[in-house]
Amino acid sequence: MSVARFPITRERGDAASSARDSSFAVLRHLDYPLLALVVLMAGAGLFVLEGAVGAIPALSGAVDRQATFFWIAVAALVATTLVDYRWLNRGAMAIYAFNIAALLFVLVSGSRIKGAKSWIALGPVNWQPSETMKIATVLVCAQWLALHPETLKSWRGIIVPGAICGIPALLILAQPDLGTASLFFLLFLAMMLVAGAAWSQLGTLLAAACAGMACAFPFLKPYQRARLTSFLDPSADAAGSGYNVIQSKVAIGNGGIFGQGWGAGSQANHRFLPEHHTDFIFASLVEQFGLIGGLVALLLFALLVWRMVRAIDFARDRFGGIAVAGLASLVCGHVVENIGMSMGLLPVTGIPLPFFSYGGSFLVTMFILFGVVLNVSSRRFTFTR
Repeated sequence: MSVARFPITRERGDAASSARDSSFAVLRHLDYPLLALVVLMAGAGLFVLEGAVGAIPALSGAVDRQATFFWIAVAALVATTLVDYRWLNRGAMAIYAFNIAALLFVLVSGSRIKGAKSWIALGPVNWQPSETMKIATVLVCAQWLALHPETLKSWRGIIVPGAICGIPALLILAQPDLGTASLFFLLFLAMMLVAGAAWSQLGTLLAAACAGMACAFPFLKPYQRARLTSFLDPSADAAGSGYNVIQSKVAIGNGGIFGQGWGAGSQANHRFLPEHHTDFIFASLVEQFGLIGGLVALLLFALLVWRMVRAIDFARDRFGGIAVAGLASLVCGHVVENIGMSMGLLPVTGIPLPFFSYGGSFLVTMFILFGVVLNVSSRRFTFTR
């Protein structure tokens, strides 16, 4: 799919024309099935989380905290949906610069949690700038690709968007957070593809990335190398790097067809499954609700991504279409990597599962992400290019 078919235009609208795009018009054309899916999956995530941590006193407050962030996320989604996304286009660089500054601050004075210096403590709340940086990068990259489509005909046209995605990726890699950093390459490829880059260019970039990863492997920290290799044979270090994957597979196997029941997962309740409320929440979900529950979750994610891809076709300008493509790639990347590592099919990278993994910053970021998608799709009739 490509939005290269969209004409290259200069907006005739300004602040006054944006004001004429009333909230009522936006609400009339809102993608209510997508909105319903977002709310449904967030509710399901709270339900699964309660079942995963309910029997563990040390995590008794996790669901209440997640529920509080849910309402903050809803407010963020409403605000992001109602503010004309052309304003996001105009302010994209400022949003990007702010998040770059936050990433630099993290490297200097950030809080270290689970080996990564990824957080900024804001009173009782920890903010992870790498999450909001994803959306900021999508906005700036989409802005540049929308304004310079002719440059995609040459390799020079890849340098600028590559730098836009590469700078935050390197800062996040320095935390170190290899999993999140890798998502920036995925969104870069998706946005270049939708913007009209040639398949030969994308194939060359992918090959170069694979070669770069192979060259960088010896320079990774020991635990990062162990994570990348343990999924090939977890039993080789069953008590170390392979432990998480082995216990995740056991939890998934325990679920069987129909699961052990809500809150009855033995792997989670007895703390055999590490990070069962964050990184390995999918294993906990399947242990509780079985193969049926896992398939339902996958179906919901497939519907979610389908509505996002549909929004690309509805976008009224190149910026909106390319931005939605980048956001869709982020959702796909999280889902594929999280479920893949839970099943032992991909390396363990600590990528959370949208709507299900515990984490306030991530939940709010997901709602903002879908607010942008709803914004783009709902304004397909509310302004003229």
